[in-house]
Amino acid sequence: MMITLATITALTFVMILSVTFNIQTTSSFNFMQHQRYHYHSSLLYSSTKLHKQTNKDGKKYDNNNSNNDNNDGYDPSSRSIQNKKENNVEKLNSSDDSLHKHKSIFTPAGPLWNQEDDDTRVLPHRGRSRKRVLVLCTGGTLTMSSDPSAQGALAPVQGALTDYMSSMRELTDDPEMPEIVSHEYIPLIDSSDMGPGDWAVIAQDIATNYYHFDGFVIITGTDTMAYAASAVSFMFQNLGKPVVFTGSQIPLREPYNDARKNLIMAIIFASSDTVSEVTIFFHDRLLRGCRATKVNTCKLLAFDSPNIDSLATIGIHVEEKDHLFLPPPKGAFRVRTEMDTRLITLRLVPGFDDAMIIHMIKAASKETVLKGLILQLYGAGNMPSLKNDLIECLKDATNDGVCVVVSTQCHTGSVIMGHYATGLALKEAGVVSAGDMTLEATTAKLAYLLGRQDLTIDEVRDLMGVDLRGELTPEGLMPPPPLASTYQKAIFKKNRSRIF
Repeated sequence: MMITLATITALTFVMILSVTFNIQTTSSFNFMQHQRYHYHSSLLYSSTKLHKQTNKDGKKYDNNNSNNDNNDGYDPSSRSIQNKKENNVEKLNSSDDSLHKHKSIFTPAGPLWNQEDDDTRVLPHRGRSRKRVLVLCTGGTLTMSSDPSAQGALAPVQGALTDYMSSMRELTDDPEMPEIVSHEYIPLIDSSDMGPGDWAVIAQDIATNYYHFDGFVIITGTDTMAYAASAVSFMFQNLGKPVVFTGSQIPLREPYNDARKNLIMAIIFASSDTVSEVTIFFHDRLLRGCRATKVNTCKLLAFDSPNIDSLATIGIHVEEKDHLFLPPPKGAFRVRTEMDTRLITLRLVPGFDDAMIIHMIKAASKETVLKGLILQLYGAGNMPSLKNDLIECLKDATNDGVCVVVSTQCHTGSVIMGHYATGLALKEAGVVSAGDMTLEATTAKLAYLLGRQDLTIDEVRDLMGVDLRGELTPEGLMPPPPLASTYQKAIFKKNRSRIF
């Protein structure tokens, strides 16, 4: 009997130790499992800092470079752009003092994945989703309220957006919604006050937080949203996550507004697995950022994508056009934020005085070292054929190192240089075509390429005709001109069927 009791006591003691050990082991395992994602993200983030090293001579080199890492790969001659070494995260300011810089009013936010203060808020989340979306707010109508001291005019309200988002139960209680971190820049400003320096801060903050979030939402004003989305599109190479710009026509504080839906849908698309590009969500559609343009000042459908269909539309169901999304990148994510803004845009009107335009171009070339000129011409890229002095002026400008680009004034369609005699004369003068790019994309792309210190002016001209971020329809897929031959129409139909 005594032996039996001793045996039972020993077995009980062993069982208690076993249960205690299992509980501690399970707790440790769950904790390690919970921390695995954060550690993995930190490791990826740290690896980007080591991606670029410096040798003893002070020259930088990329120890992870591969030919697939650069979406701007193009070889117009023996000098290959594709094999050029690039930073994983470039500095905001170029070391070249000749670049015209737009100083940003914003202070870069820096790392935001584990920070919470007056400007950054982690919204409480009760769902099971492990996706994380970073919302960066610059201002715009969505954040505005009437200011009595300014006769009722709308002005951005600091902190209002984050407070409002915290009260939106669809963001905090829905288990399918991602965890949201919201950051407001100081001060919030109207988008008409924004420029390349501000867009560079946004791009840099996304790059800093890139490996800690699954997607990004940028809230900004509608007036320059298409310019901002186009610029950020070109700043990012091998973007593998969704970046969604949005805003509203009516402030979020108004009882009836379009802001709430735009904000919610932007966050939903920012947590999508199918989007790996810069986009704009507005009203009921998702548009490619470098294909969008603002078309209305009053209606809720404020943006359009003239020469390509929307990527997705929402109604009772969300309809995604999978064949239009950019494919996932093969190389490492990189950002380049330098933009050379020494360029001007001229829109031709009938009866213009060509002497004034010639004087403007020559003065700009001499006094401010003009680097780029965008001409908005009629139809398929035409101008009066009798203006020989202006064509000679453009030829001199191209010889002096100015990149002259022809865009169309039409809402849809493309520049087709060589289809008419006047367009052919411009082509022979060294002018290049913008194809079917929007004015916003043309401007942003030219500023981006001119800011690339590793490119010659001839390479900039060549790359203006190359599709880098989905902003341009390749020449073989362009609709044939009205008087095209049967052969040209057959080639177009064959090429188009390969993609669409």
